[in-house]
Amino acid sequence: MKHALVLGSTGVIGGSIVKQLLNEGEWRVTCVNRSGTAPQGADALALDILDDKSFKAALKSMPAVTHLFYAAYQPRSSRFLEIEPNLDMLRRAIDLAEVHAGSLQRVVLITGGKYYGLQWGAIKTPARETDPRHLAPNFYYQQHDHLVERSIAGGWSWSHLIPPYVTGYSERAPMNLVMTLGVLGTLSRAQKVPLRFPGTAAAWNALHHIADADQIAAAACWASTSENAGNEIFNIANGDPSRWKNTWAVLARYFDMEMADPIPVPLDMVPEAFGDLWKSISLEQGLVQNDIGRLVNWQWAHYMFNVAFSNDVLFETGKIRRAGFHQCLDTETTLLARFDELVARKLIPDVSR
Repeated sequence: MKHALVLGSTGVIGGSIVKQLLNEGEWRVTCVNRSGTAPQGADALALDILDDKSFKAALKSMPAVTHLFYAAYQPRSSRFLEIEPNLDMLRRAIDLAEVHAGSLQRVVLITGGKYYGLQWGAIKTPARETDPRHLAPNFYYQQHDHLVERSIAGGWSWSHLIPPYVTGYSERAPMNLVMTLGVLGTLSRAQKVPLRFPGTAAAWNALHHIADADQIAAAACWASTSENAGNEIFNIANGDPSRWKNTWAVLARYFDMEMADPIPVPLDMVPEAFGDLWKSISLEQGLVQNDIGRLVNWQWAHYMFNVAFSNDVLFETGKIRRAGFHQCLDTETTLLARFDELVARKLIPDVSR
């Protein structure tokens, strides 16, 4: 049986990869995280991978690994300071997977749209895997280069997936687009105001690609065993691009609300302005989290709707389709399904009641 080691297993993408692997039924799955948690059917390895003592202990007990899925991230206060810890985590993850010489077959690295520099402003569209790099600090570049170097020395292959903006669910990932939209819809409904897009006019009108975590997970599992995916870098997205000005009406219908013209609002002030209201809603509706600041990173949310979405973000996805991955998702349908998931987990109220 193939043995998959998953780093970032409690995150939006890593959690979906674990679910996909378990559903396929042909994998032993080991989830690596600091809490030592894993869903039913998977093994758990409690490990702070940057802690030398616990890392050395894990090296001694690690069974043979055939595939490594890496979707972990360590935030820091600057793009430059992100480089060292995120490179070290990948380096040590590969060390774990290589403990038994000759067992490792492939490493799948998932990065993101910052690979193309969208965190700095407008990028060339559509972004292609062959686009030149930019000068500014970007730990994805160090990770990719390290991956290539280690594969040559270790005799295994790699695949590198680059999604744009991501949707999905994780209780430990407050930088979460779906949760942000779900909470904003709930607050607007409670205040009896129309659902308004909270960002700039540029973000309202710009084209963007989105990749649901399940789409990324399916692509990652395909890439881990496909001969066509070996030593290749691929963009991955749901399907066709969208504009918020078209999607917003779909979201308003889900919450059974009217919509109105966009007004940029300071989302970083949401916890201060609406923390008490959210506690009241949570108690009344029996929700599992009454701290609005723990549900969403509101500084990140402000950046997303007022900066990140303000330029076109389109990825060329023909390469992965030509290589053999053909799954396509409708972004609006997927968003609604994600809201249903939040309702089922009692994170937002059920508006149908």
